[in-house]
Amino acid sequence: MSRRAAGRKSKAIGSDEETEQLLSTERNSFPDSLASFCIVFDRDDDEESGNVKSSMTKKIRQPIIDKLRAADLLVRETVSIARDEVFVLVSASEKRQKQVAEVMGTRGLLKLRLRQQDLDGREETNEGAWTPFKQYLQPFYEYSSEGTLFSSAQQLQILEFIINDEDERAMGPQLIPKENILPGNTALDQLAKNQVIKQCFRLHRERSRDWLEQRWVWQWRRAQPIEAIREYFGTKIALYFVWLGYYTTMLWIPA
Repeated sequence: MSRRAAGRKSKAIGSDEETEQLLSTERNSFPDSLASFCIVFDRDDDEESGNVKSSMTKKIRQPIIDKLRAADLLVRETVSIARDEVFVLVSASEKRQKQVAEVMGTRGLLKLRLRQQDLDGREETNEGAWTPFKQYLQPFYEYSSEGTLFSSAQQLQILEFIINDEDERAMGPQLIPKENILPGNTALDQLAKNQVIKQCFRLHRERSRDWLEQRWVWQWRRAQPIEAIREYFGTKIALYFVWLGYYTTMLWIPA
């Protein structure tokens, strides 16, 4: 689920600003350079009263959390403001990201841009060729504007690739047997359809979001920071805003 959709979903989770603040605080328990994902589970009265052994929601949730941790993912749990849900935040270390990115690169699913220099040896940003990720080529890759090897969008792509067991070489958590996943569904889709989880969504990175808000949302006279939009929201959304900007500009002529 995209971050924009997550914004709409937050109302269904409970209290708007308080929930956002809670998730932001828990998200900050991970290193700032790492993007993160949230999975929402139900929490029953037995769990709230401390009768954990009788809690069905605990019995459903704990094996999934154990599998996520066994897959070498970073996991953190927190209870919702209303105390009727549990938010499970998931992230992946940079080392884990590199391992999976190389697998994705062999399938053409993840590419990074090579560093490019002009004739005077000065580095040119956003000019290099794209190539599938290889760990031995890391010194030659151009880092994202966020200062990380993988952009926010790429980190979340890697994270979902692991969680959904897209390739056995990624050594994912195997949350659900593949034969139980209906065609067209991911593992997370199927868990939601089976009502094992309530929903899942990507979390914002406050620093990157605030930068975009200041340099893009409220700066309509400036050119759109398309590369920053692509790195944060992904290529499809960036292409949409490229088209929207062109279309709006062209409307000035008949206007």
